[in-house]
Amino acid sequence: MDIFQQRCVACNEELQIPIASKSGVLCDTCKKQGLFRKKLVITGITRMNKGNICVSGIDLETARFVRPVYPSGLDRDFVMEGTSQVVRHFNVVEMEFRGFKPSPIYHTEDWLINEKFAPKYVGHLSDEQIIKLLNMMSVSNLKEALDKQDRSLFIVKARQIINIWHESFEKFKVRINFIDWSGNYFEKIPATDLLILAKVRYMVERGQINYAEEIMNKFNNNPYRHIRIGLTREFQGQFWKQVTALITVPDMFDGESFATYERKLGKQA
Repeated sequence: MDIFQQRCVACNEELQIPIASKSGVLCDTCKKQGLFRKKLVITGITRMNKGNICVSGIDLETARFVRPVYPSGLDRDFVMEGTSQVVRHFNVVEMEFRGFKPSPIYHTEDWLINEKFAPKYVGHLSDEQIIKLLNMMSVSNLKEALDKQDRSLFIVKARQIINIWHESFEKFKVRINFIDWSGNYFEKIPATDLLILAKVRYMVERGQINYAEEIMNKFNNNPYRHIRIGLTREFQGQFWKQVTALITVPDMFDGESFATYERKLGKQA
């Protein structure tokens, strides 16, 4: 099924002629431009291999997901300014990009970052602004949204979390079973969100054996409950789903960041 793009993914200007593309397109003016600065609402900070992280968010100007990428990967220092975690959920952060580098399917949100420009803190969304953004960006049926193959990042309106548990084999892992708002059931989805990983690990190491019940109660009893899902790059012929954030309003993590829990733990999630 063709998806027609009506607006430029960089400046949001209406295109003279709609273009069939899953990944989005640049207008003629932006094609000639060099660096782009964007203000992103951060919605994802996830664990990658080799100590790297993945950061993503929503471009306030175009209401599109954006994933900053760098060929050698982003390290954890990218999100920090000294000891402060600048890049954190629902902070507005300005970044600079070299260009739009989408994949033809799924990973259509990729922008090559200018590594010489440090992320700049702009502000933090209020609860009312977060609710408005969730209402605008969320999907109720994840299976239906995945079928379009036009993005790899989703904010999913959730009915409930069924189970959450940790595993400690090669590294500390967390998995989640949940039901989306349309009733689709998803099981054993790994959580790669650094905040979830650090929080669960902190609770486990403090001996809180009922941590799963506590987390599920906080999430399932909240009127605004969303699960952010990201897809991996293709691996073994599939694009695997990952939980990249648990989002509630008010915040079930009480405004804490992954860096806070990692400092308490004395180790990385």
